[in-house]
Formats: sequence, C-alpha cells, structure tokens
Amino acid sequence: MSSIRNAQRPRTFSVPRRQAGFTLIEVLVSALLLSIGLVGLAGLQAAALLNNQSSFMRSQVTALAYDLADRMRANVPGANANAYVPANAAFVAACTSTAGCTAQQLAQNDLAEWNAEINAYLPMGQGWVCIDSTPRDGTSALDPQCDGVGTQFTIKIWWDDNRDGAINLTLVNTERFTITYQL
Repeated sequence: MSSIRNAQRPRTFSVPRRQAGFTLIEVLVSALLLSIGLVGLAGLQAAALLNNQSSFMRSQVTALAYDLADRMRANVPGANANAYVPANAAFVAACTSTAGCTAQQLAQNDLAEWNAEINAYLPMGQGWVCIDSTPRDGTSALDPQCDGVGTQFTIKIWWDDNRDGAINLTLVNTERFTITYQL
C-alpha cells in the first residue's frame, strides 16, 4: 500500500535557493549602532565618575566642617573668647605635648590643623569660621562677609568641585558649604 501512495505523488525537484545572510550594508549599520551605543556608555561612565568624585568631596567637606565644630565644642573657653579667628591660625607645639596649652593656643592650633586638612582634601579649599547672621554669603576666605551679629557660629568652606580652576558660586554650581551652630 505504501508503494501506491508514493507512485501517486509526483516528484518535485527544488531549485537551490540563493544563500540567505547578512549583506555588507547590514553589517556596517550594525557596527555603527554598536559604536554609538558604546560611545554613549563611555559618556555615561565619565559622568558617573564625575558625580562620584563630587559626592566624595561633599562628604569630605561635611566631615571637615563637623570636625571644626567638634574642636570648638571641646574648647568652649577659647570659642567664647573669640579665639577661633582664622587669621591667627598657627601650629602650637605645646598643644601636641603633655605640657598642654592655653585655650587661645588650642584655638590657633585647631585652625591650623583644620586648614591643613582642607588644603589636603579639597582642590582650592578654603575655610572660615565666624559669628554670622547671614551664613549663605561670602565668596571666599578672602571675602567671607561675616557680620559678627548674633550668637551662632558659622563654618564656611569653599572648594573647586569641577576642577576648572575657579570656585563657582552660581545657583547651578554652588561650591560652598556652610553650617551654623551654637555652643
């Protein structure tokens, strides 16, 4: 019975098809799209690195500001005597020995160590501490715009966040950090 079925079916011969596959244009378009995607990915990676560095610097600024605030809380007599004047910052050897130092000398030493840390951790870093009723002003340590009004201390730190060689104080790029506190 199977021979009858085979006999009734006509034999068909298939014509060999042309080989199907990618053309050179399709390969070039794919390579172009892949390269555009990789360039975009590289740009995304570069932006992520910049933002990560900026975040690290802001963390350092926060730690440095609270470091000085803690130093001042540990030396309340020096802070109340207005001894934390950045212009008077100086390393005092007696403060690092068992002999000890006065509250005034401790304030000078604290500021000198604090300024050294700012210079070590922040590009173009500058810091200032003062009594100020308007803490969000001032363009640098050369012009901190401290008014001396009130009872709150203000710590102001400036740095070059985007490393363009200048400290930018615009609404978009504020490279300044301030905290206010009261002893």
